[in-house]
Amino acid sequence: MSNSDLFGSPMILPGVRPASPFGAAPRPSFRERLVRSVNEIMAQFFGPLMSRTRVRRTVLELSQLDDHMLRDIGLNRASIISAAHEVERKLHGRDHDYGV
Repeated sequence: MSNSDLFGSPMILPGVRPASPFGAAPRPSFRERLVRSVNEIMAQFFGPLMSRTRVRRTVLELSQLDDHMLRDIGLNRASIISAAHEVERKLHGRDHDYGV
């Protein structure tokens, strides 16, 4: 008994690679692998830059608050930078310390 007897004749559509009847995922095309690799390289390069930008923006925004408002949210002027880095680590999982 052959596979075509068990699963029927496979229908091949133009431009679409057939999936295996045994559940194995089709191998990504060269283009898909290239795009994924370029995206990973870009993320490694720009990730730290974006992280630093978010920390700097957070520090600038917190620095504009008055002392009373900072005290209301549990901060003081001396803890603004460390709070900004802590938020970045918690939200984006990055632990970069590039200075601000």
